[in-house]
Amino acid sequence: MSYLHYKLRAGPNKLIQVKLRGKANVRLLDTLNYFKYRSGKPYQSAGEAAQEPVVNLKPPHAGEWHVIIDLKGQDPEVRAFLQVLDLKTGP
Repeated sequence: MSYLHYKLRAGPNKLIQVKLRGKANVRLLDTLNYFKYRSGKPYQSAGEAAQEPVVNLKPPHAGEWHVIIDLKGQDPEVRAFLQVLDLKTGP
């Protein structure tokens, strides 16, 4: 499998912003689904986007998350830049 992998901790008060140079699919997976993805088994994604230059992902709950930049059949020279942003919770 050809992909870039980033592991981080985040929750619903965070926004994971992925900026891409090149075309790829972006997926947000919890640890269990990351291992399923990695072994080629069916998995469920908490968020994904196809070939967008900027992708914003919001984890549904706090925990360890895996951002996958899936390069299947895409540009092998993809570069990804990740940022974890705090979301405003109100005044």
